[in-house]
Amino acid sequence: MISILRKSGFAVFASAVFVLTGCGERKTLEANVATNAASSKPKGKLVIAMLPKLINIDYFDACKHGGTKAAEELGVTLIYDGPTQPSGSEQNKFMDTWIRQGVQAICIAPNQPKTIRRFVEKAQAQGIKVLTWDTDAPESGRDLFVNQVDERVLGEALIDDLARQMGEQGEWAIAIASLDAANLNTWRRFAEARAKEKYPKMKLVATEVTKEDENFARQKVETLLNAYPNLKGIIAFDSNSVPGASEAVKRAGKVGKVAIVGNSTPNKMRPYLKEGVLQSFYLWDPRELGALTVRLAKRLVEGQALREGTEIPGHGKLVFSKQDPKTVIMADPIRFTKENIDKYDFGI
Repeated sequence: MISILRKSGFAVFASAVFVLTGCGERKTLEANVATNAASSKPKGKLVIAMLPKLINIDYFDACKHGGTKAAEELGVTLIYDGPTQPSGSEQNKFMDTWIRQGVQAICIAPNQPKTIRRFVEKAQAQGIKVLTWDTDAPESGRDLFVNQVDERVLGEALIDDLARQMGEQGEWAIAIASLDAANLNTWRRFAEARAKEKYPKMKLVATEVTKEDENFARQKVETLLNAYPNLKGIIAFDSNSVPGASEAVKRAGKVGKVAIVGNSTPNKMRPYLKEGVLQSFYLWDPRELGALTVRLAKRLVEGQALREGTEIPGHGKLVFSKQDPKTVIMADPIRFTKENIDKYDFGI
């Protein structure tokens, strides 16, 4: 897998495997969370429970692989489970089950950040450490947030890239999976703020919610292209919206006329890059995110100090957010282009 290590402000890349985020959907939620989460706690062995937004999609499968590998190396037990749709209420059921089981740490990527606070408090009252990862719930009282990238850096990189391709003027729009997801909307707010400050000739004309569905995203962007014939750019903030928008632009015959940037899966986006439908997209290594989350959960349970520059075996030195002393920044975002995408083996 690719490890992305911080050293003197630069990202260091080792052997390669990437996949991203997306949020695919399935038609039914788990009928029995207790059965789904029923891994029992081995005696005397530290147990970490890890809860993604949803299971059975490439991005969170990659996070699981990284977390599982780290757990094996550390000699801890990892329970990795979650809903089959991005449901906050279903996530809360998993948390409640794991609290009753008495795990030592719960790591959650919350779908609805505002709903988890009482479960965080309940867990902490029993001595369970609670971390957020991938997306945050800053008002929940969590012990630590493992953030894949600096949110401002990513949001501003996306709008700067789009502005460059648009000649810093014209109409642009947003495609986003949900208005609840904290990570996506924090990136969005940073992008919008920078656009207002730095690119006064660019006009945001629409924000389309794509429900974490690639085909629905394509349909929404097709409608958008018809409604705004002078549209020059789109930022798609999640993995399903980027290929959906790319396919819409391709079908509309607007390749080279409407720029697209965003965050998506390399294997999914490679054909669109090769065809010139878009010039670039961004990503981090989800396997490293899963691994780092498990490593830091174990350290918190054991009472080990975590501070700027702490050396984490298998990762490197920790970098903390300047705005939040309980937020770790995993790595710098990676910009993929037609020129560099074939340098990597992306695995699943």
